[in-house]
Amino acid sequence: HCWRRKSVGNCKSKIPAWYYDLRTLQCKGFIYSGCGGNSNLFTSEQECQKTCTHLSNRKEVCSLRPRAGNCTGFYPSWYYDPRADKCRGFIYGGCYGNDNRFESCTKCMKRCSGRRDARKICKKRTAEFRKRYNLGLEPKPKPRKWPFTLSIPFLEK
Repeated sequence: HCWRRKSVGNCKSKIPAWYYDLRTLQCKGFIYSGCGGNSNLFTSEQECQKTCTHLSNRKEVCSLRPRAGNCTGFYPSWYYDPRADKCRGFIYGGCYGNDNRFESCTKCMKRCSGRRDARKICKKRTAEFRKRYNLGLEPKPKPRKWPFTLSIPFLEK
């Protein structure tokens, strides 16, 4: 629930409610319409804090910007996009990435999103991702050779 965007819903009631703001890592008040919305909805600040604030390390991982890294490997991976509340595919180079990197869309969605339609989203996104990068049915890392020779200077004492 905690990593979903605030959603006021689509009715006309004005009910005080709370949501967890992923950008500030705090619970904030808002006016809920009474129906619709999503699971980032709490009846009190205390309920929101109890549910969400102890998960800050987990949330921080899910809110990191994706980093492909500086290396030239070819590792199909997934990152969570908190604005879209979906996981997106990208190619990880093999070094200097961060923890917002998952080996599958399903693992990414399970860790970072509370969406009920995660399986459906991942099935479609995985097929599109595999097609875009010409991956087989089972994506496997495809290491690439370095385009240059790496040399380390001799260190004098």
